[in-house]
Amino acid sequence: MAESVNVYVVDVGQGQCTYVEVLDSTDNLINTLLFDCGSDKNSDETKTNLDWIASRIANDMSTPGQISCIFFSHSDKDHISLTAYLLDKIAETVTPSVSYVWYAGAHSNYKKYDFNILSYIVTKKYCTQSNLKTTSVNYTNYDYENKNKWNDFLWKTSNGKVVVYAIASNVLSNDPDWEDDDDVGVGKTAEVKNRVSMVCGLYYAGASYIICGDATNTTMAAMNRLFSAGTTIFNNNHMTTLPHHGSRATGFAVAASKSASFAAIGVVSTFAGLLKSDTITISAYEKHRHPSLQLMSYFIPTITSPILRDARLTQKNTHRITAYADINLGTNSGMTISHNVVYSFESQTNTFSTRYFDGWTTFSYNLGILNKAKKSEGVVSTTTVINGFACWGYKIITDGSFLLGGWANLSASLFTSPAESSVAKAGALAGKKVELEIDASQRQRNMPVQVRKKTTKKQRPILSKTRISNRIRKVA
Repeated sequence: MAESVNVYVVDVGQGQCTYVEVLDSTDNLINTLLFDCGSDKNSDETKTNLDWIASRIANDMSTPGQISCIFFSHSDKDHISLTAYLLDKIAETVTPSVSYVWYAGAHSNYKKYDFNILSYIVTKKYCTQSNLKTTSVNYTNYDYENKNKWNDFLWKTSNGKVVVYAIASNVLSNDPDWEDDDDVGVGKTAEVKNRVSMVCGLYYAGASYIICGDATNTTMAAMNRLFSAGTTIFNNNHMTTLPHHGSRATGFAVAASKSASFAAIGVVSTFAGLLKSDTITISAYEKHRHPSLQLMSYFIPTITSPILRDARLTQKNTHRITAYADINLGTNSGMTISHNVVYSFESQTNTFSTRYFDGWTTFSYNLGILNKAKKSEGVVSTTTVINGFACWGYKIITDGSFLLGGWANLSASLFTSPAESSVAKAGALAGKKVELEIDASQRQRNMPVQVRKKTTKKQRPILSKTRISNRIRKVA
């Protein structure tokens, strides 16, 4: 019986991997899930993280070597390329067994350099052909005719307490009828291959964790239409992975040299307001100008009081994020932030990136246009080592609250600690009241910060045209 769920946002370099564990009341590992596993530029910690996952699955599962389900959001290398490595690593100890595989996009698109991971999993008999599944076009498990209900699921535990739903999959246009059975086709351009991304919702104890894959502006627009009548399914959304690693190009459907259109910004703003996520996570590294500070600025977490702090930083209650400064930041006197340059900055906002610090110039900035950047107060000492990468872990317990921690890699010790302000009430934020408190008795893998949420949430207001226009004017 599921008693807790661990959700790990894993650093794999330029790519994405979210690993999930379901544990029973005695902390036995009874199910594992994998949402993407790929990279087209590994970080220094990629293999360390995958080896830790492989060891957990091979040695600690109640059925050694079993992966309950793999979900491939789409076929890009940075979402699939490390899957064979992980399975082969498990195979060094025990034969892997994958109960189900769900994938979006055309089967043929999963062939890279004469190697198709879907065919490989079946050929190696890790999964049967009948349990290799894809969704139809313009697919969702949401029952849009009966508001706030689901009519199906992708996967669930035997007792039905942990469920994975397809929010959207194989989206072909921004205005689907959600009943179209056309073929998905073989996309050739990056946007076409990304827009079909399977957007999954992991639900347990009344809470959700939304994993967006490489959803594009087209995908987000389609989901906005799907939920245009309003919905309650995101009313306790603890985490959202930023779509497409925070890509400005596909997030706003715009070339790097162009300003995002009013319509495209409206789509992003509406989607972010729909999800009203407590925290945001980002899987990114140094390729493709990910993540965009402009896109991040529309996904402000609804818990604005800091949860975690990096004790190595002298500024109170901060952690680091590395991103491209593609908006004009207001700065304190004497400081210059160059446009379209990557920076590591210290922030109190509950936005957590796997690209933690890469040695670039550092400043202090809290996401949102009303915050001004200032010169960083630096680290505790010049000899303090700041990790370049981070993995973030959420432990959801039976009352729906979660514990959160950060590691340089999954085999390392925590580098985060509770934010000092988290002990007190965060107050009324965006129509909800949040209480943050530390519960030292529940520290699975040293996750020290427990977040309990009280009273009901209201949907975060969607930006008005005036506020969107103000943001557009701040973009060069």
